[in-house]
Amino acid sequence: MPHANITLSAAARAALALAALLAAAAVATDLAASAATLTADAPHGMVLYIKHCASCHGRRAWGNGLQEIPALAAQREAYLIAQLANFIDSNRRGSELHGPAMHDALQPPDVNRAQALRDLGAWLARAPPNREPEHGTGEALAAGKRVYANACAGCHGSSGEGSDQPPVPALASQHYSYLLAQLRGFSSGTRAHVPGLDVRIVGATDQQQALADYTSRLTRASATSEP
Repeated sequence: MPHANITLSAAARAALALAALLAAAAVATDLAASAATLTADAPHGMVLYIKHCASCHGRRAWGNGLQEIPALAAQREAYLIAQLANFIDSNRRGSELHGPAMHDALQPPDVNRAQALRDLGAWLARAPPNREPEHGTGEALAAGKRVYANACAGCHGSSGEGSDQPPVPALASQHYSYLLAQLRGFSSGTRAHVPGLDVRIVGATDQQQALADYTSRLTRASATSEP
């Protein structure tokens, strides 16, 4: 059956490509690397998500801006798998409020395994993106755009789309409060960023607020839009 062979070959190539991407990521763990070699079962990922994640991140995986819970829908698959593995292994602790809950949610045996991470990542990456991101005041979007162009666009893309090679998270359609919390974490040193990046590039508090506000308004199709 030639068609079946072609399908299997494409699936194998996709798995190998994802494995290579995860191996290149500094945050990749053995669990994440193992997950990348497996064939994804996205419907099973949805079941796992509803059981373990939806109570905080919402049924549609759009998160909650006011509670600094990120949207996960349409995030880059390789990045998702790596971060899930990091939370399991406590390589990423998260915030004082949500980090422990995230860690505990990923400990049950049906989710703390490579196949589960592969399935979760596949379903989330294919889920419709957040259409209701929380925004800031909108008073400094021009300044936010300048900071984004200088500090973020080179890796995250001009429309916040992220990338698969190397794995860089999508920022488009993410909540303002969550983005601002991450920027504050980078500037204070409580959350690590890519090696070699001078955290001062994101600026002082007002610049961080402007950057988070502008970024929260990006969509995958907004590369040429003006604030």
